[in-house]
Amino acid sequence: MQVSSRDLVRVPVPPGPEGPERLLPALADALAGIGPAIAPVPVVSATVSADYVTSVLRAMHLDDRLPLESDDVAAVVSTSGSTGDPRGVLLTAGNLTALTAAVQGHDRPQWVIALPVTSIGGMNVLVRALAAGRDPIPVASIGGAGPFRPEEFVRAVEQAMAVTDDVRVSLVPAQVTRLLSDAAATDALQACRRVLVGGAGMRPALRTVTDDLGIPVSSTYGSTETGGGCVYDGVPLPGVSVLADPDTGLLRVTGPSIALGYRGDAAATAASFVDGAFLSSDVGSVTEAGIVTVIGRIDDVVTIGGVNVSPSAAERILGDHPDVAAGAVVACVDADGDAHLHAFIEVRDAAADAEDSVRAAVIQHLGRPARPVVHRVARLPYLPNGKVDRRQLLRWAQEDPSVP
Repeated sequence: MQVSSRDLVRVPVPPGPEGPERLLPALADALAGIGPAIAPVPVVSATVSADYVTSVLRAMHLDDRLPLESDDVAAVVSTSGSTGDPRGVLLTAGNLTALTAAVQGHDRPQWVIALPVTSIGGMNVLVRALAAGRDPIPVASIGGAGPFRPEEFVRAVEQAMAVTDDVRVSLVPAQVTRLLSDAAATDALQACRRVLVGGAGMRPALRTVTDDLGIPVSSTYGSTETGGGCVYDGVPLPGVSVLADPDTGLLRVTGPSIALGYRGDAAATAASFVDGAFLSSDVGSVTEAGIVTVIGRIDDVVTIGGVNVSPSAAERILGDHPDVAAGAVVACVDADGDAHLHAFIEVRDAAADAEDSVRAAVIQHLGRPARPVVHRVARLPYLPNGKVDRRQLLRWAQEDPSVP
């Protein structure tokens, strides 16, 4: 990868509707090649910590004047950093626009934007809005301006419906769950032409509900390195190919949206980007017909009492538990070097014995070694992109390490 003479400029993105308004023209110029490459960075706010912003800046190498790796780079987008430090991903205009036609054809939908535009999910909405020639309509809470509220989503969809009946939106599963708790927001979801759900896998119970209600959901799989979602409902988009390593199950993704590599990290680039393919850390399977099933991450296994246990498997059990409104599971090693699962739950209807019933459900499905420490919390911590902040959960687990 040759050093570029193209400038890379930081675009501060404040929370709220001002964020996409500020980024959209800079993104348009970067995609057209008439402006510098952009590095969207969230602004410190009540929900975005200074430490998180510092980690994003570090990943993008904006303060050390490192030359851009290629003239083709249009944007450097940070990974979520939900389990480790964020990385800056080098994306070209071709990467960012490659799958737009496959997603929306040549239609001119009105996009509602509810994901932060500093993440690949939100940026893809901006790219598709530019292709449609319609500015996206933001939900008021975007970028951590406030809690995601159903009434704000309803207002945004109503505003979009006044433009066209082809309304589309990208959400994460936690947002869908929140909207389904409100009748008006459920109606708004049903009114959308398409609801893309990514950032995490949809648990089967949630998908069953959306299907039963006739909500036009597409569950997406992808990452910042793949230019966002490139597999919809298990089917790779045109031009995308997914293979599973026969020995490890690791997924290898190829296609026109695959990034050039990581900003300022040649070793990680060489390890993860090979011959135009992205070698993911996700384990899955691919049928002869090409249907992709994602099982989890290769590093999502911890040994407890000599038994391999998957935190994500325990998390899926929480997701289907009637007392749990939202839940997340992490593995934490105690002072003696022993690993334990820690489950953090938002409790539905103040169920008095939720901790005991959750613990029993995990043991029933995964065995006694998976028995978790269960913590009741008012609200799970989230990153600006809507993913659970697992590093914060690990800190909480270390502060309250009670062995089950």
